[in-house]
Amino acid sequence: MHQQHKETYIIILIIATGLFFVLVLFLYLVYKQYQKNRELFIEKLNAEYLGRGEERRRISKDLHDEFGALLSTTKMYLSTLNKDNLDTDTLKKTINSVSEGLNTLHKITNDLYPSALNKNNLNNAIKDMIHEYCSHADIKTTTNIDNVEIDELIDQKSKAQIYWILKEIVINTIKHSKSKTLDMQFSKIENIFIIKTKDEGVGILNNLVSNKGNGITNITNRVEILRGSIEMLNHINKGLEYLIKIPIVYGKEN
Repeated sequence: MHQQHKETYIIILIIATGLFFVLVLFLYLVYKQYQKNRELFIEKLNAEYLGRGEERRRISKDLHDEFGALLSTTKMYLSTLNKDNLDTDTLKKTINSVSEGLNTLHKITNDLYPSALNKNNLNNAIKDMIHEYCSHADIKTTTNIDNVEIDELIDQKSKAQIYWILKEIVINTIKHSKSKTLDMQFSKIENIFIIKTKDEGVGILNNLVSNKGNGITNITNRVEILRGSIEMLNHINKGLEYLIKIPIVYGKEN
């Protein structure tokens, strides 16, 4: 009888062990399938987004070259009209209206594709953006950007994403942090491009996960498109830090 119980126990143990390995195998296959689906999704999203970025760049250039040139010429003609034969106040309003149109055009084209990248390399575009936004907000900035040639590390299609990521961080700092300082550090470790930013503001006062507004969501989405990682260190009343790591892809034309 004892021998029969022992054999039954062994059989149950073997069956349980087999079921356990089957479960482990099943979970492993599910995990591998999840990874594969996620990679396919990111590849598709990346291709669509980068393709859309190239199209936006083309539209931006066309709008700037054609529509912008037309408005500039119109403004020049209006400025040279004989003011003695026209109502001066109306003429000033017309010129101001055209000026506003030019400013609006600049904003639209810059949203489609950073116009700064059409005029400068990525390093200079980032420096100009930081200076433009932070100086107006009276925020003191420190950065080592002059020591890192970002253009040599980032392929052409990814430069706009890097620019928009940093711009979003700067705008978030100005709008929400109440900080008077912003530190931006760039580095390269092996095949990883690293961005570290830190302010000395209030941080995110509510729960970091539930408080992801459009700004943080946009940053996170752009980092994921570049197959990178992002970590946010929230210090209540002491500031917010971003640690962003972007893999460097060699062999692509800049």
